[in-house]
Amino acid sequence: MAYVLAFAISFIAGTLLVKIGHIKPESIYEISTKRLSYALPVFDMGSRHGIDIGILLFIWNSIGALITLSFIYTAALFDPHHIRLCPQGVRKIFCGKTRMKIFCYLPGCAKIEEESLRRLYVWVMVPLLGIILLGIESGLSVSTATYIFGSFFSAIIALLPHGLIEIPTLALAGAVTYSAHLLIKEQARNNVTRAVFQQIEKHRNAMPIMKIALSVIGCLFLAGWIEAHVTQRILNNL
Repeated sequence: MAYVLAFAISFIAGTLLVKIGHIKPESIYEISTKRLSYALPVFDMGSRHGIDIGILLFIWNSIGALITLSFIYTAALFDPHHIRLCPQGVRKIFCGKTRMKIFCYLPGCAKIEEESLRRLYVWVMVPLLGIILLGIESGLSVSTATYIFGSFFSAIIALLPHGLIEIPTLALAGAVTYSAHLLIKEQARNNVTRAVFQQIEKHRNAMPIMKIALSVIGCLFLAGWIEAHVTQRILNNL
């Protein structure tokens, strides 16, 4: 739902920026695909070495998904009661005592007094913010590609075939960590620090994370192959 809502809002915003703001659609499209542009040199190098573009897309998306899944494990590094455990240096950075005021603007953060608890609260919220960002990027790219391609159908086809698999899969990976946020948000706002970390550990141990990770990898492999071969073939035939 977060993705769909972000997509709809950014699609309307992109359309208004082009129609009313008279901003070049190419400029907005470039901004919406900025994250992918960082991977393009790697894709080009891989293609020159004969690596299938579908494999490269799969690796790129899998790295992001697995990092998102790892947030449920790294959440334990924020626990101030275990700050002397290894890796001690990382734990000290994660826990911190300096109040990060920017966090207070996020929903619910203002009520949290313990800084390490506030950081944890935001940490397990990151996947939601990530899927919203993905929705914004998708909405802007489709709205501007409609003008670039001269057809809404062509613009949505560039996203839809692989997106029907890729987007729910990335949402699944994010849901593993974000579910912990939903679970502990009331206790976090009540500043029950020890109970929060115990609840996260119990929640993590109860989830079949390995099965989820394997499912995510399998689906992203399929999505990468579709994006590289099926989506491109459809676009070439339009």
